[in-house]
Amino acid sequence: MLESQKITILIPAHNEAPRLSKVLESVCKIEWVDEIVVIDSHSQDGTRDVARRFPVDVIYLDSDRGKGAALVEGIRRKKDSDIYVFLDADLVGLTEEHILALVNPLIEDQSLVMTIGVFEEGRKWGDLAQKLFPILNGMRGIRGKWVRSLPDFSWTRFGVEVFLTRLAQENKAGVKFLPLTGLAHYHKEEKYGPFLGFYHRVKMYIEIVQTLFLYKKRIENYPKLIGEEEKNVG
Repeated sequence: MLESQKITILIPAHNEAPRLSKVLESVCKIEWVDEIVVIDSHSQDGTRDVARRFPVDVIYLDSDRGKGAALVEGIRRKKDSDIYVFLDADLVGLTEEHILALVNPLIEDQSLVMTIGVFEEGRKWGDLAQKLFPILNGMRGIRGKWVRSLPDFSWTRFGVEVFLTRLAQENKAGVKFLPLTGLAHYHKEEKYGPFLGFYHRVKMYIEIVQTLFLYKKRIENYPKLIGEEEKNVG
């Protein structure tokens, strides 16, 4: 069944040079994945150079427009994929089994449009946060036809997961939460230090809250669909 689907992994990254290689080492070994794309949001630390050492496509954005815009760019560049897998660039302990856990339910159950991975037995505080707020989880499998039918979510930044989950729930589209045992990611305080890390964490939460409360109004201002360019071809 895997062979009948075109599966594309999208990895948005911003200043993740010290961590990205571990993720790419894992996913580049997976034979049934058709494409791996790193979308570098104007990193200043050599993230793009790290990505280019691997057999992946690299998209470099000329400004940091946020996670949502990076994912939209990846989808539009790879607009014929059956399933997209969204992965963070700072994951720890990623294996092929984690990717399979996100993909297989979409293949087996056509009523599903999205799978959402939840960390288990990875790192204590990360596991707790994901269980309390699973709507924020970034490791996802997404049905291509569905996500390309959505309004443009380039504006969402770190609120992209909230946007996707709320839209699916409001339209009664099938979503399944799945445990990803042994997977974790770096905390912002580890990456940037305690003070700058706290700043980035607060900034992330602000973007999430803005998306949660303003997304309906923003949809009106961004009516273009993700796959609109695809429809205009030919």
